[in-house]
Amino acid sequence: MPNQLRILHALPVWAPAWQYGGPVRSVGRLCGALADRGIKVEVITTTAGLPDWPQAEIGVPLGRDGITITYYPEDQPGGAIRSRALLAALPRHLARNQLLHISALWQPLGPPLQRAAQRLGLPVVHSLRGALGPYSLSRGWWKKLPYYWLVERPCLKRAAALHTTSGREQRECNNPLLGLGGLPPRWLLPNPLELAAFGFDPQQRLAWRTTHKLKAKEPLFLVCGRHHHKKGLDLLAPVFKALAHLPWHFALVGPDEDGSAAALEQSLRRHGLGERLLRLPLQQATELPALFAASDLLLMPSRHENFGNVALEALACGCPVLLSDGVGAGEELERLLTTQPWGAVLPRRSHLWSQWLTAWLLNFAAKPLRLDPQLLVDHYGSSAVAANCEALYRTLL
Repeated sequence: MPNQLRILHALPVWAPAWQYGGPVRSVGRLCGALADRGIKVEVITTTAGLPDWPQAEIGVPLGRDGITITYYPEDQPGGAIRSRALLAALPRHLARNQLLHISALWQPLGPPLQRAAQRLGLPVVHSLRGALGPYSLSRGWWKKLPYYWLVERPCLKRAAALHTTSGREQRECNNPLLGLGGLPPRWLLPNPLELAAFGFDPQQRLAWRTTHKLKAKEPLFLVCGRHHHKKGLDLLAPVFKALAHLPWHFALVGPDEDGSAAALEQSLRRHGLGERLLRLPLQQATELPALFAASDLLLMPSRHENFGNVALEALACGCPVLLSDGVGAGEELERLLTTQPWGAVLPRRSHLWSQWLTAWLLNFAAKPLRLDPQLLVDHYGSSAVAANCEALYRTLL
C-alpha cells in the first residue's frame, strides 16, 4: 500500500497490566481498530505491572490483533516508570513510522520520546486521558505544577495535537494554570468501545441474579471499576442511608485501591444495610454483559472521569446510568440521547442524589432500557472512532 499510514504508539503500560486502568484497554482498542483499517500500527511499552512476563518476549516484536507490540524491561518496579532499553531502541522504531502518538503524561518516558521524534521531524500527538483535569492537578499540586511548567508544558506546546476524549476535557485545557492558550490544536475523539458483545439478555440477567441469590425484580444498584478517592464513593454513604426505607440491593464490583470501598462497606454495616451489599472482585470483560444485564442502575459518583467507558457499556446492556457532573461522557449522553430515558447527570450533592433515587425507586419497574444500539455504535464504536482518528492523522501528514 503506497499510502499506508505507519503509526507508532508509545505508553508505559500495556495489556495484560489491567491494574493500571482504562487507558490500557482504550489505547489497545484504538490500535486494533486502526489496524483493521489497514494502518500499520506499532506499539512500544514496558513490562511495568507484569513481573512474570516471559524473558524470551522482552525486546522482541510480537504480533497480536494486527498490531506489532514490543515490551521493554522496566528499570525498577514501583514509582514512575522508566526504561533505558526502550529509549535505546527508540531510534529504530521512529525511523520506520510517520507519526508518534504518546499516552504518557506525568511519566518520565514522555519527554524523551517526544524529543527523539521531533529531532526526526515526526509529528507528535499527546493523549491527555484526564491527566490535566482539576482532580489530577490537585493531587500533589505543589510538586506537579512546577514539574508541569518546566517539563510537560514545553512538550505539549510543541506537539502537533492534543487528544481529548470529551468536551469537558477540551475545556479543561483552557485552565490558566496550564498556560496552553489555543495551541496546540485539540482533537476530540471518545474512547473506542467494542459494543458487539454488549446487549441485554434476559436469561443472563436471571442466571446472574440466581447465582448471587437476588430476587428477580428487586432493584439492584451497581458500582463497577477500580475503587479510589477519585471515584467518589463517599457520596453514596449518606445517600443509601436516606434510601433505607425502600427495597434495593447494591453490587460493589472491583478492587479497592485506597480503602474507599472498605469505608463505604463499613458505613453500610453501621447503618444496618450490610445485608444489602454484594461485594465482588474485578470481573473479566466476558463477564460484564451479564453483570450489566442483571443490574438496574449504574452509579458513577466520580469526582472526575475524563470519559467513563463503563457507562456506555452498561447502557448497551439495558442498564440506565446515574452520573456525576464530573464524568466526561455525561455531557455527550445528554446531547445524544435527548429522547431516551437513559438516566441522568447530577452534581455531586448527596441530597440531589437521594431525591432522584427515591423518585426512581418509587417508580421502579424491572424492565431493561430500550436504546437503539446503533446510536452508541455510530458514536463510540471502535470502527467509527478509528475512522475519525485516521482522518486526523492524515491532516498532520
